Amino acid sequence: MKKIFLLTQLLLIITVNNLLAQDYFEGQIDFKIEYESLNENISAKYLEYAIGDSFTAYIQEDRYIMIYNSKTEQGWSKSTIRLDEGYSYTEYEKSDTIYRSKLNSSSDILIEIKKHPNQKKMILGEMCPSITLKYESTDPNTPFKITDGTHYYSPKYKLNSEKYKNFTSGFWNLFVNESESVSIRNEHIYTGFFKSISEATKIQEKKISDDLFTLNSDKILIDSE
Repeated sequence: MKKIFLLTQLLLIITVNNLLAQDYFEGQIDFKIEYESLNENISAKYLEYAIGDSFTAYIQEDRYIMIYNSKTEQGWSKSTIRLDEGYSYTEYEKSDTIYRSKLNSSSDILIEIKKHPNQKKMILGEMCPSITLKYESTDPNTPFKITDGTHYYSPKYKLNSEKYKNFTSGFWNLFVNESESVSIRNEHIYTGFFKSISEATKIQEKKISDDLFTLNSDKILIDSE
């Protein structure tokens, strides 16, 4: 009888712990990118060359990486977002420099954030709701003054919004707070320049190695203003 009681208590503890645990997404997502020019001086082909026509995201609960297949002489570009540190790191394959920026240093002006539960698109067999996120840059060195984004997400791929609360650059903390999910289709309009659409083509839930987030110690680390 005592053994049965102890077994019951153990099963109860395991059940409660499982209920309290948050199952946040960890894995790899492959995206394709398409461009539409809004400026006669910028072609879609050039954007594919300079930025890339695909990227791969590697996601853990408190960090993620995006690697774009840009085709310039610098090779691929990589953005490493360390939510746990409060910094992003940007580098190019053949460059000897890594640029570090604070995730909360933006002084952009929010124009609109709005949830659209009924404005959905089918992505990888799932109907995904969307959120509009539009803001104005105050950086005099940024050519894109207005960024108008619509982001589609699936609640199946959960994010920990607490980890993103200080990611104020581009108001991404607000998107994650509203969706609590990974964005798997992103429609961006950079007014006067171009429109881009990135959409997930494959999603794999799997363990992502911490080693992937180790910076190349042979490169020079520079803090961006």
